[in-house]
Amino acid sequence: MVQDDLSPGAESELYELVIPGQLVGKVVVDSAARMVGIIRSIRISLPPLRVELVIKGLEVEFPIDVSSVNAVGTVVQLKNVAKEAETVELRDVQRLRKELIEEIRQAICHSP
Repeated sequence: MVQDDLSPGAESELYELVIPGQLVGKVVVDSAARMVGIIRSIRISLPPLRVELVIKGLEVEFPIDVSSVNAVGTVVQLKNVAKEAETVELRDVQRLRKELIEEIRQAICHSP
């Protein structure tokens, strides 16, 4: 079987049960020092192996390859400007985290 290079054979999204965790729920800051959202999940696809962080911003979600991450500390700093996202404020971060917690609860409660 030949597989299209653009479609992965298997894909999974990973969450942490504590928000903010080691990655999930942390604030994302781009190279222009703008807060652009939080880490929603970690997406792993294979073959070939591809690891992305899914960023949840204001009315937008977008993946970034882990190679685009400059540093991880109290925030996740990107190497590039996140053109897909608007700047968020601290109150937006709190709302985004609450939405993420509710999304994780829903997924846990409705899983088989």
